Amino acid sequence: MLSEKIRSLENGFQLFDWYHLSWLMLTVFVIYIMFKIYRGADLAGQRKIKIRWALVILLLESIKNVLLIGRGEFSYDSLPLHLCGLGIFIVLAHALLKGHHMDMLLYCLTMPGAFMSLITPNWTDVSAFNYLHFHSFFFHLLLFAYPVTMLLSKELKLSISKIWQPILFLCVTVPIIYVLNVLWGTNFMFLNKAAEGTPLMLLEQYFGEQYYILGFIGLVLIFWLFLLLPLILWKRH
Repeated sequence: MLSEKIRSLENGFQLFDWYHLSWLMLTVFVIYIMFKIYRGADLAGQRKIKIRWALVILLLESIKNVLLIGRGEFSYDSLPLHLCGLGIFIVLAHALLKGHHMDMLLYCLTMPGAFMSLITPNWTDVSAFNYLHFHSFFFHLLLFAYPVTMLLSKELKLSISKIWQPILFLCVTVPIIYVLNVLWGTNFMFLNKAAEGTPLMLLEQYFGEQYYILGFIGLVLIFWLFLLLPLILWKRH
């Protein structure tokens, strides 16, 4: 029975099947372990942990692209221009820079983006024995665990007054990436159409392909409302 289940992974997996849930449980376990390690380190140790963590995420992306180049499969789609791809540089900047300039970007962009990728992955049809499959899960796992660990460790200094930071980031990056999508025929950030097999398909079905982006913006605002509500309640308290 177990061997049959393992062999079936050659064709990918289904959302929230035993295999998908195993990765989600592993994500929780990694967050727990990293939180314990990070909280027990001194300031110098915590800085080293953050830098190494960021470099591992960057290394995973680099290995993926080197393999794609070696296979002759590298294309515009392989560039790190999805929200999670940009999250590589947000995490790296947070790890290297002193201060809290990246905190709201981690909380409002990187964390929810990686979370949605883990909950509704769009690589369900990729063989579990393919490196790209492993990369997709492990990359997003580490990308999500980083801001969550920082949040649990009270490392992030969050404030409603700094919501302009993620808004400015999106105002700068989204128009550029939208144009690149049109020029290259890509779909970075899923701006031009919904990703197959994800809840974004419901948005496209409801709003239509022409107004899909409006529904997507509305979804982001709703997501932010849930993220910012605890900050509002905490401030009032």
